[in-house]
Amino acid sequence: MVSRNENDSKPDAGAENLSLPSPPEWPDYGLERLPSCPVCGAAERSLVHLGLTDRIFYCAPGAWTLYRCAACRCGYLDPRPTPQAIGLAYAEYYTHAAPEEEVFLSSSTFIGRRLSALRNGYLNARFPHLALTPSHRLGARLLALFPATRALAERDVRHLPAPAAGARLLDLGCGSGAFVRRAISLGYAAEGLEFDALAVEAAVSKGLPVRVGALPATGLEADRYEVVTLSQVIEHLHEPQAALREVHRLLKPGGWFWLATPNLDAPGHAHFGPDWRGLEPPRHLVLFSAQALSLALQQAGFVDIEFKPPGAVSAWLWSSSLRISKNARLGTPITLPPDLARLARSEDRESLANPVAGEELVVMARKLPK
Repeated sequence: MVSRNENDSKPDAGAENLSLPSPPEWPDYGLERLPSCPVCGAAERSLVHLGLTDRIFYCAPGAWTLYRCAACRCGYLDPRPTPQAIGLAYAEYYTHAAPEEEVFLSSSTFIGRRLSALRNGYLNARFPHLALTPSHRLGARLLALFPATRALAERDVRHLPAPAAGARLLDLGCGSGAFVRRAISLGYAAEGLEFDALAVEAAVSKGLPVRVGALPATGLEADRYEVVTLSQVIEHLHEPQAALREVHRLLKPGGWFWLATPNLDAPGHAHFGPDWRGLEPPRHLVLFSAQALSLALQQAGFVDIEFKPPGAVSAWLWSSSLRISKNARLGTPITLPPDLARLARSEDRESLANPVAGEELVVMARKLPK
């Protein structure tokens, strides 16, 4: 156990990147300190990384310190931006853009790219309302022979069940509404909530039912939704526990919650250290371990908690981390060298059997039925 006394804490190897120029400072009026872990409330912690800076969008000032809770093993920034000042970190954020055309993660695999009719047949069988083309009826059975493609196909639909007529879905932190559109095509009465007004404007311009709002104070009706989804959002929130309680309140009894977030225990973090893409300081305020996420969901009242394979996403995250390690701007072409590509593929294979061994944590949980 490491004392909370920061003078006694020791950073991980490579925690400081002293080769980078000093970034502009975050304004003092926009900082807050955390007396305890934002997930479990424990005070004891250890130092993970010093001097983290925004080397993804290069729009956020400041240098940041990441600690790890000794109890639940989540990571968190301290000090961190206040809720009033956090907007400084999002000046160039990607959610401002209009939603992309139909994009499937599963198209990145050989089967999904060359034999998309099998993938489409699999998803069409899962969701009778869906009508992807081209489609082959054998896809529902044959995709079992290609677990990597099937895992990503399930990720494409967020592991959701086929909806009953009129089933409502809410995508919280929906950005410019790409998954809201996907959920509508699956047969859900889907809508989105997003704090970024520019992203909402982009979604509305495409005719999508998205409005401005944020967790935890959504102002929405309780017990309203059969499904709530939260993709790459909880790590951005100042009050993750309050957010999960709000999701629980919004769900109907028996309703499903789907969540995805970076995995603090990812092999990519172990390899790249402060250059790991999942850190994204200071926009990522809290980073979860599987232990911390399970605890947080249980404390919010969820049951039937099950981690799902994240799919073959490691190569993208490793490539992004390599780009950061080279201080290259977003969009700079980068190719993983063969040794790192092999490690990424190995991680993807392991996460099919052990879902908490990947770069991301993907989990489904349920509100207790009446």
